[in-house]
Amino acid sequence: MLAVMLLTLIVPSELFNGRVHDLVANEPSLLYRTLKTALIVSSVLILVWRSALAARLLRELNPFQLASVALMLLSTTWSIEPGITLFKSSLICQILLVSAAFVLVGWHPRRLQNVLRPVLTVFLVASLILGALSPNLGREFGTTVALEGAWRGVFAQKNALGDGAALGVVFWLHAWLAKETGFWRFAAGLGVCIACLIVSRSSTSMLAAIFVTLLLFLLMKGPTGKRGYVVLLTVLFVALILLYSLAVLRILPGLDFLLQPFIALTGKDMTFTGRTQIWDVVKEHIKLHPLLGTGYGAYWIGPLPRSPSIAAIARYSDYYPGQAHNGYLDVINDLGYVGLVCLLGYIVVYLRQSLVLLRTDYTLAVLYLTLLFYELICNLTSADWFASIALNFVITIQVVFALARGALDCRLLATRTVQSPLPMPRAAVGGPGPL
Repeated sequence: MLAVMLLTLIVPSELFNGRVHDLVANEPSLLYRTLKTALIVSSVLILVWRSALAARLLRELNPFQLASVALMLLSTTWSIEPGITLFKSSLICQILLVSAAFVLVGWHPRRLQNVLRPVLTVFLVASLILGALSPNLGREFGTTVALEGAWRGVFAQKNALGDGAALGVVFWLHAWLAKETGFWRFAAGLGVCIACLIVSRSSTSMLAAIFVTLLLFLLMKGPTGKRGYVVLLTVLFVALILLYSLAVLRILPGLDFLLQPFIALTGKDMTFTGRTQIWDVVKEHIKLHPLLGTGYGAYWIGPLPRSPSIAAIARYSDYYPGQAHNGYLDVINDLGYVGLVCLLGYIVVYLRQSLVLLRTDYTLAVLYLTLLFYELICNLTSADWFASIALNFVITIQVVFALARGALDCRLLATRTVQSPLPMPRAAVGGPGPL
């Protein structure tokens, strides 16, 4: 887990190749390539070694996860940048490969959070140290409202640091509420996470952290074990996020009043720091290829002359965003409404599997639901769905595999129970047999 986070998510490549803030010449070093190759090879070896278990795991996996990856790979055939689509699709496949290997060896129900929580904390502590001792590497450069005074630490940029910190808050708070850690360890870990969340100046991460923390408290301190209560809260939160999505994208008129609390909390204006102009550009492009999109990752390829995104954005400003700043729009733009159906199916199956888990492991199911809601909220103003560099989405993939492994373990246990029933008690000598 440490390796996959290091190689696919965290640590700007400047720390590997020595270049500072060079967005053009940003090639990975030999060390980076060697470590990544070793990670992939070791994952393949684990899958071959545990091939029988891997085949059973595949049957329990969220089918829309597989459908989404298949659609990404297929989109190479109609992509406006097939080489980039194939490359970015391969990154998603690598994350799936490592995630599968992770749940096949040494697995137990608490392994995911027991690994992620300390790893995240180590990176966050390193971010505070780097930001304090080496501002050139640990802080953002820029005078805009979004960048001025923001830290990025050992993460690729400030929003990634914000995501890591917010997720750290979730993991540490859940561990304390579930009585999986002591108070002083919880206080130290939570303090580091809050400090990083503040210096990142990521308003999206701050807002999402507030919402999911509230949800976590309600689920953990509410009537524990009452599945109907959890289902009701889940439905209410999904409905709230749906309403906010409609308001943010201005699909339904008259919902602007819902945005006022968000604007008050984050200090943004009604354009969400210029995001509404970006959304208008993306909506125009979606109309050209509504069914299947223009290929996974093929639209935002950088400020290059051949990129359709640079020409469209230039009509509004000189700033190149690199994404739609809305995960749902980016999915439709890349994979069309077919991709949106796959995404919605992915979310529904995730929810169903988590609600089923409530019956056997309440606290674990609550953690998985909280992580999903964090992802749902973040994608209102950030494009993280199906993004190989988005920490929150990659952790969501880890949860999908953890849910599959949990379902597989329950199925295997039930099979063993049926095949090896408890022996019947022997009848007393001379007495009647068991009824």
